[in-house]
Amino acid sequence: MDISELLKVVDETMFARTGKRLNDLQRKVIEGALNHQKYVEIADVFGKSEGHVKDVGYELLQMLSDVFEEPVSKGNLKSVLERHGDINFKVGDGSFGNIGHVIGCVSFNSNEPKTESDKVPLEKTDAQRDKQISKIKKLREVGFTDDAISELLEIPLELVESVN
Repeated sequence: MDISELLKVVDETMFARTGKRLNDLQRKVIEGALNHQKYVEIADVFGKSEGHVKDVGYELLQMLSDVFEEPVSKGNLKSVLERHGDINFKVGDGSFGNIGHVIGCVSFNSNEPKTESDKVPLEKTDAQRDKQISKIKKLREVGFTDDAISELLEIPLELVESVN
């Protein structure tokens, strides 16, 4: 997994767990830490003071420790991120989804969306329909668009949009 992939994992995981995205400086701190740079070097590249970058780095490592539920430092950042490359999240019906798998299988910029005949409608029984609706709502909560949900769950967009 390269640095840009690790940054995507961190950003998606942070967003899924906190609703916040990484800012540019936080991304540079992670990238610098992965490249074994000192805070002063990161500060020079980003045009900020060393103290400011240290403060951002400390706060970021604390957030990552909370998100990944284990201590994160500059020294173990890469191994923590690689271990958590497949981040699971709980869907409202009690089942689990996987951010890594979702990112890998959904093309958000696809010029060739699935045709309606390729998609599966919401299941017919009430219990199955409720389960699908719960999944749709949870995916919305973690930031997925209706288009992405439609593609991911292979449900026609109109049906996804009809879920309140």
